[in-house]
Amino acid sequence: MSHRNAHYWFWFLIFGVIGGLLFYNQNNHTVGSESIWLFVSGLLGILVSQNWLNQGKFAKPYDIIIGVIFTVVGILGILGGFDIHLLKGVNAPGGLLTASSILGLSLTGLAPIIHTFLGLVSLNHGLKNK
Repeated sequence: MSHRNAHYWFWFLIFGVIGGLLFYNQNNHTVGSESIWLFVSGLLGILVSQNWLNQGKFAKPYDIIIGVIFTVVGILGILGGFDIHLLKGVNAPGGLLTASSILGLSLTGLAPIIHTFLGLVSLNHGLKNK
């Protein structure tokens, strides 16, 4: 198993499945947007590298896109933890951007650090010459 595939398997199993089940169990049997993001993005990370899906050629663009999303959200959350709010006053429709989340990804607690780590590892895989 490649490092890339191991990364997405751990992402999917630990943050997507186990994290989602914990959230579901602790929040009156509801699933949060963060859990959905982590489950789906981890699963897609596994699927896009499969040979039966365009010989795995979707992996590099996927890694870059998901890496940018998670890295940016993570860094904005970390900065927000230090009271540096770069998006203060920005309005987005439908709750896409709130004081505590962007696109449903949390900006508080340990989540921004996890997002930054997952995003940077994904970017690393996407930007490698392979």
